[in-house]
Amino acid sequence: MSFFAVLKVLSALAVASVLAGCVPSQDQLSASRLASGARECQTVADSSAACFFRNSPVRLEDRVVRLPGRALEFRPMAEALAFVDGEGRQWLAPRATLTDGASIPAVFIPIVGAPRSREFINAAVVHDAFCGVGNETGAAYHSRTWQETHRVFYDSLVVGGTEPVRAKVMFAAVWLGGPRWEVNDRRETRSESPLPSSVLIAGMREARDYIQRSEPTMPELIGYLNWLEWDMERRAFRGGPSRGSSVPVQQ
Repeated sequence: MSFFAVLKVLSALAVASVLAGCVPSQDQLSASRLASGARECQTVADSSAACFFRNSPVRLEDRVVRLPGRALEFRPMAEALAFVDGEGRQWLAPRATLTDGASIPAVFIPIVGAPRSREFINAAVVHDAFCGVGNETGAAYHSRTWQETHRVFYDSLVVGGTEPVRAKVMFAAVWLGGPRWEVNDRRETRSESPLPSSVLIAGMREARDYIQRSEPTMPELIGYLNWLEWDMERRAFRGGPSRGSSVPVQQ
């Protein structure tokens, strides 16, 4: 069964659970492993880290590009930048990739902060090459799954020097609110979460608190976020109260 076929089965099971008024089971959350199978990258200070950048730090052109409907300024990359993940796969951001230096959905910036400091920029441009606005005609765009792409955002953040707990909070924001797509389809199944801002913000605060309190592994975090998204949908469309973070998380 293909990756997306598994996810479609998971979605169907989640809908059935909503209709039945119960929380998805551990089996229903097991697809979270598909997005968390890569060997987790360590911090840049760890000499055993299997992950690294090629041609770092990113080099940007001096010229500014403005895109319709976007408040932030974009700049093209002057040279290509590559990231090698824990499985040895290369993620190439080609020359001329556009970046605004911020891959966090705008609705979450009051919680996460505006990530435009130097330690985030390498991770941001790699993420932008695969799903960022303005790069729709690029060779990398949507060439890998949204789950893998958002996951590598975390890995490239920690290799770039971001403290792991903060990197996981930033990853959670992209996973919950960021774009989703079918592989090699230039269209997006969504550009951002369709949930109301109030529900998204409340859910992101819960995710941040869970990460800071529990310091989960990536498989645990992805399992939690899959459940949290289901819970947010239930709140938004069925009006039920939150069950907090009591859901059993995938080990």
